[in-house]
Order: sequence, then structure tokens, then C-alpha cells
Amino acid sequence: MTALFSQAEANPVMVALTRLAHGWSKKRLAEEAGISGSHVTRVEAGALPLAGKALDDYARALQCPVEALCVAFERSPAQGTHFRANATTAEWKRDRVWARANLVAMRLGRVVAHTDLDPELALPDLDPGDYAADLGEITVAQVLRRLWRIAGPIRSMTELLEAAGVFVVVEDFHDREIDAVTLRATAHHPHLVYVNAALPPDRMRMTLAHELGHLVMDAMTLVSPTETERRANVFAAEFLAPIDDIGPALDRVSTRTVHELDELRLDWGVSESSLVVRARERGVLSDRQYRAMFRLLNETGRMYGTRPGVPTETPELARDVLAQLATDGYSPDELDALTLLTADSRTSLFGAPEGATAGSRHLTVV
Repeated sequence: MTALFSQAEANPVMVALTRLAHGWSKKRLAEEAGISGSHVTRVEAGALPLAGKALDDYARALQCPVEALCVAFERSPAQGTHFRANATTAEWKRDRVWARANLVAMRLGRVVAHTDLDPELALPDLDPGDYAADLGEITVAQVLRRLWRIAGPIRSMTELLEAAGVFVVVEDFHDREIDAVTLRATAHHPHLVYVNAALPPDRMRMTLAHELGHLVMDAMTLVSPTETERRANVFAAEFLAPIDDIGPALDRVSTRTVHELDELRLDWGVSESSLVVRARERGVLSDRQYRAMFRLLNETGRMYGTRPGVPTETPELARDVLAQLATDGYSPDELDALTLLTADSRTSLFGAPEGATAGSRHLTVV
């Protein structure tokens, strides 16, 4: 009997992304697929078509459907990608998370192509250089709060981003060196903030605000990566907890009044460490006092780990869109084909569909 092999042809971009998402070298893929290392190099370079039995071998080795290697997709460009990670993080770890983010974005793009999404909030492009203040990113944060009519503490950063049409997906990175990666929307996918599930709630809120800063301020940035990150940090701190609101409480902070930080953390959903940084920037703490405060936070367990008081935020947009498609008549098999995921894998990545309500909390699915 003649063996039946795949008639489709692989997209070299998808082969490379799927390999990197495993954290594999080209040599490792070659070993798993039973082919030569030069074969992988030529396939990913687009110099050698991948089809038939060889395509089946690649798909088996990469533990994915053949169709997933054949999707028409272009990786998110470097200028539209922002990492929140330790400076010393190994390149292969960055590549792995970046590739996984691209694969999530690819799936979201395929889903969104079958829906009309109407965000409640507009996501503007704001340039800190347009404002007279020395730190224009602070003004940008204040302007965006006014545009979105935000007063007081933000109840949910996740809800806010989703209201602006930004998909938030939380997954375990199996590594604590990378907090998040953001992919700016392209013709192939919507805006995506891909977040490490290991983050405690207050740090996740700061990370989401940081990534929002990138989306708002860095559409056509010409500043250095270091300056880009500094601006996003300053934006996030001000957006979550405006200095005009928290300033009086910060002025009372010292090693003898650390309870002030605890109260601010609960009220505004930000970490004590970020508040200590704000107090130093405000001139409330000297360098010596600043170091003493961080020692105190560390000694009293306020620096690391999950602590009660700040609720965990759960993304809902992707889950709700998939639930709406199911309501509109898409069968489980059709959703499998659309997302290139099984029902269990979809639930793991995007949330249980039975938790969805009729329509997203801030997005109209037409």
C-alpha cells in the first residue's frame, strides 16, 4: 500500500517559530526529525521546500499538526516587539518566549479574521516629546487617564487593555527572568501582551501598565532601547498611581511608617518597591534611606512572592470571542481547525468557554 503524505508545503517562518517555541536549536530539531542539520537550515531559510514525508516528520518531531507549519504568517517585526526582561536573560530564552508569543498572536489573528471587534476605548499614539515637561511620559500618562476618563485607582489593568482591543494572554513561561512580551498589531494579528503567569498580581498590573506605555508611546520611536524602557517604567508608575493622588501619603513614608506603603499598595494595586522608588524620586528618601527601605521590604517579606490584598486579574477577551463564535454556529471541530488547538489546549491558553458571558465586557463582537 502506498503511504499517504501531506500535500501541503510548509511556511519557513512557522517552522522556525515552532522550533524556537520549544527552545530547540536547529541541531535538536534535526535529531528529533531524523534529518540533517543542513536540511533544517535550508528549510528555515526558504531555500528548500518542505512537503510530503519530510513535512510529516517535522510536524511529528515538533508535536504539532501539519497545518500549523503551513499557515501564512509573518513574524512580528523587531520594531513592534517589546520585552520586559532581565538584561542578562539568555538569548535562547528570549527567543523561546518571543516565538511562543508569535504563535499565540497567529492563533488570535486567525480568530479575529472571523469577527468584527469594536473596542470601547481608542488606543492613541502619544509622543512624550510633544509635551513641555522634562518627563513627557508623565504627562502622557495623565493625558491618557483623562482620555479614558479614569479617576482614582484602576480596578483592573487587564480589563482596561482589553477594552482598548489589546489581547492579554497569561501563560507559564517556566522561567522568572521574563515578565512579558508585547507584539504590536500587524496585518496578521491584533495587539498582544503575552504575560508570565508567575508574576504576583501587583507586579502583573505594573507590567501591563508598562506594556501599555510601549503601545501608546513607541509606535514610531527613535530613542534607544534603554530610554524606551525608562519611559515605559515612568509612564506605568504614573498611570497606575498619579503622584498628585499619592504624593501626600508618600511624603510620610519612612522606615518607621512602612504601613503607609501597605495602605497605598492595597488602595492602588502597586508594589511597595515601586512606591519606594517614587518616594526617592520625589525627594522624600535620601539614598541611604532608600537602601534602608529596600532592606526592610526584603526582611519583612514585602519584596517577593504573592501577598494577599491585590486581586488576581483574569483575561476574558480571547475567551469571549471564541465563545461568541461557538454561539454563532462554529462547531468544536471548526474551532480546532481555526485555532490549530484542541479544546483542552484552547481552554488552557484562553480560558474556559463556559465562563464566558454573552459578549465581551468591553468589546462588541458583531
